[in-house]
Amino acid sequence: MSGPVRLGTRWRRSRARASLQRQVTELADRASRPGVTVWRVQPVVEVCTAIDYPACRNARERAWKRDGNRYSVRTWPERIPEGELAAVLLMQSHGGHWRGQPAEIAVPTFAHGVPAPGPEIEQPYEPFALALLIGWMKLALADEHQAALLAPPLIDVIGRVPKPRIPRDLGITWPLEPSEPHIRPRRR
Repeated sequence: MSGPVRLGTRWRRSRARASLQRQVTELADRASRPGVTVWRVQPVVEVCTAIDYPACRNARERAWKRDGNRYSVRTWPERIPEGELAAVLLMQSHGGHWRGQPAEIAVPTFAHGVPAPGPEIEQPYEPFALALLIGWMKLALADEHQAALLAPPLIDVIGRVPKPRIPRDLGITWPLEPSEPHIRPRRR
């Protein structure tokens, strides 16, 4: 997912939240079926501004190389226009660690665009988190033999000073609580 995030109106965001709630519930309901693989997932949304984007992009590439991941930022733009935000959705094992780092259990999803305005939007990254999660959920729902119990996404606002990740429920009821090791990760 790249380009504008099309959740610029209150009506669209409301429909997106209702859709995401249905998807979260459906994936969780599958967990009780026989023969289904159940994943416990902690979504993490890394967000940065255009000015911080080149450093964030390079840091993400280094982290994936260091961890031996097969993921890369090759398809991401070198820079994003001023005024845009960039966000990447990392679906990580809830509470799990691999070599001291939470392990991605699904392909990361990237988006960038102009933040949507709106009085009910607390933070400009919320439409990005909604759009990225909905996109991932569509893929997850396509496999009837998989189920996922999800925690509320942790928002990681990347900037010059490291901050704890912020759990955001986005108006959704989630099956799991946020994974404590993911809230304050070790920064390298």
